[in-house]
Amino acid sequence: MSGRKPHNFTRQWSWPIALGLLSILGLLSALIGEGGLWWWLSWAALGTPIVTIAWHMARADRKGGAGHARHRSR
Repeated sequence: MSGRKPHNFTRQWSWPIALGLLSILGLLSALIGEGGLWWWLSWAALGTPIVTIAWHMARADRKGGAGHARHRSR
């Protein structure tokens, strides 16, 4: 097993896992919390993945569509 595979796994999956954990934190804080700070935490935690997706979609549109990564790798 080469030393390159774990690096690729970490590079590819670190952000999706972090956004998933952030979403779970947001859902739990909304369910368990009793208002105030808990609700603000849930809004921030649940809004971050949505803002991240919107930012990447806008960035892909500026660079020539969703398939731009395929063209760059050739």
